[in-house]
Amino acid sequence: MPLTHAGPNLVNLWPPLQSPSKVRSDRRRARGPDSPTPPTQTPKLRRGDSAWDAPPALAALVKRLYISMVGTRRDHCVCALGRSGTGKTAACQAFTLALLKQAGTAAGSFSAERVQAMFTVLRSFGCVGSQQSDASSRFAMVFSLDFNHAGQAAAGHLQTVMLDRWKVCQRTPGESNFLVFTQMLAGLSTEMRTELQLHQLPGSNSFGIVHPTKVEEKQRASVGFTKLLAAMETLGFSSGEQRAIWHVLAGIYHLGAAGACKVGRRQFLNFDSAQTASSVLGCEGEELHTAVFKHHLRQLLQRATGGSREKTEVEEGPRLTAVQCVEGMAAGLYEELFTAVVSLINRALSSETLPLASVMVVDSPGFRNPRHSGDERAAGWAELCHNYLQERLLERYHRHTFTQTLDRYSQEKVQVDFESPESGPAEVVSAIDQPPPQVRTADGDSRGLLWALDEEMVTPASCESAALERVCQYYSSTVRQCEQPLQCEVRHLMGCDPVRYDLTGWFGLIQNNPSALNAVCLLQNSTVGEVKSMFTPRMSLPPLCRGLGGLDGGNQRALQRNGTIRKTFSGGMAAIRRHSHCIAVKLQADALENVIRRAAPVFLQGVSAKMDGGGFDVPALRVQLNSTQILSALQLYRTGFPDHMSLSDFRCHFQALSPPIMKRYASMFVSHDERKAVEELLVELDVDRKRMAVGSSRVFMKRGVLRDLEQRRDQQVTGWLVHLQAACLGHLARQRYRRLKVQQMAVRCLQRNLRVLRTVTAWSWWRLFCRVRPLLDVNMDNERLRAKEDEISALRRRLEKSEKERNELRQTADSLETRVGARTHTHTRWRPGFVHTHTHTHAHMLRMMMVDPPVQVTAVTSELSDERFRGDAVGQALDVERAERLRLSRENKELQTRLDQCKVTIETLERTLEDERQKAQVAAGQREAATDSELTMQLECCQTEVEFVRRRLKQTEEKLEAERQSRQELDAKVAALQAQLEQSRRGAVELKRHSRRVTSDLQDARVLTDSLQSRTHELERKQRRFDSELAQALEEAENEREQKEKVLQENATLGTEIFNLRRSLQESQSEASRLQKQKEELCAQIRDLSLPLHLATDSLPDLKKQLRLLESQAGERMEEMAKLSAQIQQQQQVHMRFEMELERMKQIHQKELEDKEEELEDVHKSSQRRLRQLEMQLEQEYEEKQMVVHEKHDLEGLIATLCEQVGHRDFDVEKKLRRDLKRTRALLADSQLLLAAIDSSGSSQPNGSKEQIERLHYQLEESEARRLEAEKVQKMLSQELENAQLELENLCKQKSLVDEQVTLLQHEKADLLKRVEEDQEDLNELMKKHKALIAQSSSDISQIRELQAELEEVKKLRHSLQEQLQQRVSRLQFLEASTVGRSIVSKQEARVCDLENKLEFQRGQVKRFEVLVLRLRDSVVRLGEELEQSAQAEAREKENARYCQQRLQEMRVEMEELSQREQESSRRRMELVTPPTTPTHTHTLLPPQSNDLWINECTKASRVTKQGSWRLTPPTAETLRSSQGAGLR
Repeated sequence: MPLTHAGPNLVNLWPPLQSPSKVRSDRRRARGPDSPTPPTQTPKLRRGDSAWDAPPALAALVKRLYISMVGTRRDHCVCALGRSGTGKTAACQAFTLALLKQAGTAAGSFSAERVQAMFTVLRSFGCVGSQQSDASSRFAMVFSLDFNHAGQAAAGHLQTVMLDRWKVCQRTPGESNFLVFTQMLAGLSTEMRTELQLHQLPGSNSFGIVHPTKVEEKQRASVGFTKLLAAMETLGFSSGEQRAIWHVLAGIYHLGAAGACKVGRRQFLNFDSAQTASSVLGCEGEELHTAVFKHHLRQLLQRATGGSREKTEVEEGPRLTAVQCVEGMAAGLYEELFTAVVSLINRALSSETLPLASVMVVDSPGFRNPRHSGDERAAGWAELCHNYLQERLLERYHRHTFTQTLDRYSQEKVQVDFESPESGPAEVVSAIDQPPPQVRTADGDSRGLLWALDEEMVTPASCESAALERVCQYYSSTVRQCEQPLQCEVRHLMGCDPVRYDLTGWFGLIQNNPSALNAVCLLQNSTVGEVKSMFTPRMSLPPLCRGLGGLDGGNQRALQRNGTIRKTFSGGMAAIRRHSHCIAVKLQADALENVIRRAAPVFLQGVSAKMDGGGFDVPALRVQLNSTQILSALQLYRTGFPDHMSLSDFRCHFQALSPPIMKRYASMFVSHDERKAVEELLVELDVDRKRMAVGSSRVFMKRGVLRDLEQRRDQQVTGWLVHLQAACLGHLARQRYRRLKVQQMAVRCLQRNLRVLRTVTAWSWWRLFCRVRPLLDVNMDNERLRAKEDEISALRRRLEKSEKERNELRQTADSLETRVGARTHTHTRWRPGFVHTHTHTHAHMLRMMMVDPPVQVTAVTSELSDERFRGDAVGQALDVERAERLRLSRENKELQTRLDQCKVTIETLERTLEDERQKAQVAAGQREAATDSELTMQLECCQTEVEFVRRRLKQTEEKLEAERQSRQELDAKVAALQAQLEQSRRGAVELKRHSRRVTSDLQDARVLTDSLQSRTHELERKQRRFDSELAQALEEAENEREQKEKVLQENATLGTEIFNLRRSLQESQSEASRLQKQKEELCAQIRDLSLPLHLATDSLPDLKKQLRLLESQAGERMEEMAKLSAQIQQQQQVHMRFEMELERMKQIHQKELEDKEEELEDVHKSSQRRLRQLEMQLEQEYEEKQMVVHEKHDLEGLIATLCEQVGHRDFDVEKKLRRDLKRTRALLADSQLLLAAIDSSGSSQPNGSKEQIERLHYQLEESEARRLEAEKVQKMLSQELENAQLELENLCKQKSLVDEQVTLLQHEKADLLKRVEEDQEDLNELMKKHKALIAQSSSDISQIRELQAELEEVKKLRHSLQEQLQQRVSRLQFLEASTVGRSIVSKQEARVCDLENKLEFQRGQVKRFEVLVLRLRDSVVRLGEELEQSAQAEAREKENARYCQQRLQEMRVEMEELSQREQESSRRRMELVTPPTTPTHTHTLLPPQSNDLWINECTKASRVTKQGSWRLTPPTAETLRSSQGAGLR
């Protein structure tokens, strides 16, 4: 199993990775040897086939959870979540077996083999074959392991919940029935087949139970049946119980073969199969027919006989069909069988020991969606139940991981930078199980799908669509109605995995089926003895709910868990509606959650990683990770403080690490300031405060801190425990020595007495005593008999007293029965059925107490708790009805007051109607009496009013049209604003996502920095400790080195002296040999000279003399030749040296040439690389130039548009202006001609013409001045445009430079990041080496200390042994001097030899330890040198890291400046792009005539330009002439 840690939880990737050979072998085994090779598929793995070894991650979880459970004595639970087919059951099984292996089992019936057998049995009875897995669970279980005070597993308790009761009789597409049917059909023996009548199997089965036909399926089923039988034997199932199980399963199979008629009366389709089923179940055919189809007859019989103490459930909803009756019987039989199997398993795993704590393993059916397996069908009722249970468990995971953790931080005022997830599974859970309010207020109250189905089912003429519409109306955001009828889509897993459900036929599944209730009676009244004996004990207590198993147990923890489930089903509305199947689903989920509520949870997330061609399905993985919020939980685990303890617990637990703190706060009778104590303790412990947070009442720690503190505490406490164990062992050895001494004394006493007995056996008085002694024993026996008779009389008195008490109890029971009867009569008015059950349960409880008080005490207590909760439920129901009655009375009063008000208003309306009628009659009489003149006046008034109304109507229509236009404009503006708002929202969402991503990156970086700082802090602390120890070791090594150097110097001086002495000795020896030769030569010459002179020349002395001369000459020649040969050899050596030098010079020269060639090649390559870089830079510059050119073109276009907007540079406008100028000139000429005509025609008005001329001149001057001002303004605007263009060019250049700098900075950043990563890796390696060196040095130092301690102990022991030896020697001397026994002397001699051997052995040990100390000192010196090197490397890495941080800060500052400059440039660009808003006016010359005509013509010719500025167009000469002529006329 590929498991990995996700904070405190685990993630299980399924299917597990396999080697290709194993996958091929599995496929080949699955398809056979002759079948073709299929495409790559994910292999199906069987669960329960073998016990898996726990992976390392799971083993670590097991160890952590076991230590926490034993240390805190608190219950823990492991809850598996995920999709169906993700290996949850396999992981739970592996966890359970690993936990048993870790803790071990106590002596008794409980063992790991029985747990493995339990999983095998549950796999057969509770799993089906599906497309995801060969064994997919269809039931939820809580398996509790109870541990005793020794930390061993002492007992187990299994509780099961089967939500899908119809699985045994309704087959889902792509799934098989329960595996036990195929295993039974394939593996039963011939005798059992004949007994169960399975030797001839029918062709079809309505339940989908099919006999395996393929050989491989038969083999697999038979192997599974063999394992099932072995598991039953291991669990202690008797042969009768096994036969009863096969009888019930065969009965279900024959019921499926019998079938039911779909048309006509309700009866079996195949009567032979029905008769076979009745005979297998041990009943008559008519009895089976009555139990299945005739429910009313059985209810009448039960009411008549009074045999049923339970509340008979009324058949609600539509009438059941025959198929539903048969399916209900099969479902009831399998529910009872499954519950009985669970009870047998609990019987095998139970124990009576008092448990310390428990570990609960929760396994439930996985999340199911038909889309996961590629099916297009909609999901059904079973998928809804299982998905709802997964949503409840996911809600608990969300509440435990996020809500409770963040609430704890807020309560303790601890700052954690984390945002809670926005969505959660609570919405989907509310949409499914939201209960109605207890006080009904209105019809629009929201209800979940289960409650809506329950209410609509009992409503007459209702169907599933009504419930679906209500739920879709209540929860429109979670439940969406589909286009298909009776189908809806629920947004499961926080909307990540929606599931489409089909509600067709759900009323038939959720209504109460009496056939399922009659299955219990059918089994209890069976004629088969094994079946009856197996199901009769379940008659003692009525079941709380169908589908619940494991409500029996012997120890205290099992009773507590069962009590929790009983409270869930007995409190509030659950006691009333628990028999409804819809509400039972919710109550079963509540019970499962309440059982594990108080336990510390650990969640195991199953993730489906389907591999397509060797890879992972990444979209499916993302959906599952988002739906389970694993990444958010991991982020909270890393950024928050997952470990926390109370202040007092933290101080008491870790004060052992600081002796001053322990001494200061050791008193238990003085109240201390815990916060102050914890602060002082943290200072003493030298812990990084960034990894710790002290709240108001708790201490919070980041991940890893608690583990480090625990390790330090274990190291501290280990030494104390070693000393304590040594003291205890010494005490036990002394006690054993004392016992041996006592035994020796007793043995000596016995020996002495036996010797005395042997001496007195022949004594006559002893024989007399032996004869008299039996007579004395008779008297003693009589006394004992009298004492026994007294005891018997006392027991009789106690028996009579107990009989009296029993009679009194009977009387009190009778009085209680009378009280219960009275209470029954008082309560029968409003709920007779419930009180009937209440009374019967009380009577049953009292009968059990009267018959046998010690029997079934637990059952009585559970009955009493049930009755108490039922009473609470009745009280709540009474409160609800009382509130309902008050509300109805209040509504009745309000309706009465409204009725009175309506009557009053009706009377007033009648009065006003009479008054109006009278007024109308009076007006009609007056109208008849009116004259014609009045009628005409009225007609005129009406006409004027109609005209006025028409005008008003026209005005209103115009206003409406204007308002309509304005509304259209406003709508367009609103649409534009909405588009902008939507765009801004999208931008805001993107910015939020980006900010979240950046914040998550920052948090990760902060976590990494915190971890690095904590590691550096820890290393500094260890470094300081190691430095102090190393300094001591170095001082000792320095002293030893000095001594060693002194010894080496002395050895060197002695060696030089020895060498000099040897040299002088050799010289003296050579001198002595030379002198000896000279002496011999001189002696020979003397002998020659002593000879007579008359001898001949060829005589022997002469010849000898000549020979000596020749030898001397030959010696001289030889010496000369030796000198010459030496010179020749020297010359040859010089020659060889020169040749070698020449060869070396050649090699050096050749190497230099090669180096130069390599340098040239490097230069060539670098130049080529530089050329490539230059080419790339040229290409980049060319691209940037092209970009700049494009931007320049864009800016030129923008400038052109700006010119058009500012100066209105348009050729059409210029043409029009030129045309207008020509017109003005023509008008000016006409005006001059007119003036001349006026001057010539009449001189009567000279003053007026002059005034007109002056006015025209004045107007002309004003127009010229305005024209000059306009030209100036145009020049200024053109200059501003040129400046703006220059600024834009500068901005473009600056932008290009900034982009280049940004790219360079990005490259530098990437390089720096790479360097930082490399430095980090180097630092990690150095840290590893450093840690290894520290560990080795610490181990060496500890060994040195141990060796020194052992050396001191050996010295002490040697001293003591020497003292003992001296004492023994003196003692020996004394004994030798004295007259003692020979044996004592030999013993003392042997003891002395032993002591001498021990002394020699200790001396050898001392020498070996001294050698080992020397070696360790050398290794310490080497470690010190390596440590210095590592410290220097670490300092260099720190400097590099500091430089990188400074560089990053500078880059950030530069980036901020660049962003500010870019914002400033964009702002200036936007200011330049915005068009001017001041309108421009063009003025023309006015004619000399009246200004009114000129203004009218100008206003007629006025128009609006593109930019919205108004311009007066001068009129033409013809229009002026015509207007002037009209004015003259």
